[in-house]
Amino acid sequence: MMTSTEKMMIRKALLAPESFVLRMVYSDKSGARTERVVSPIRILEGKAMLALCLCREDCRRFELERCTAVELLDANDVLMPVELKVLAGSLSN
Repeated sequence: MMTSTEKMMIRKALLAPESFVLRMVYSDKSGARTERVVSPIRILEGKAMLALCLCREDCRRFELERCTAVELLDANDVLMPVELKVLAGSLSN
C-alpha cells in the first residue's frame, strides 16, 4: 500500500514535471521487481499512473499498488536513458 508521503511526491511531480521525476521500485504482475525512474503524466482512475519511463524511454502504465519506495528526484539530475535495474528477489529472470 502506497503511503500518503509517496502519494504527495507523485502529486508534486505531476504538478511540476519540468522540475521533478520519481524513482521507485515497481513489481510487475509476475513478481519481477525493477527500479524505475519515471516522469508522471496523469493518474488513471485513482489506481494507476501513466508515466514516461526514463529507463524504457516509453510511456507506460504503472499500477499504484505495485509501486514502492517512491522518491522524488530533481529532474535536472537525471539523464535519459536511465539504467533499468532488476532487483534481487524477483520471481522472474
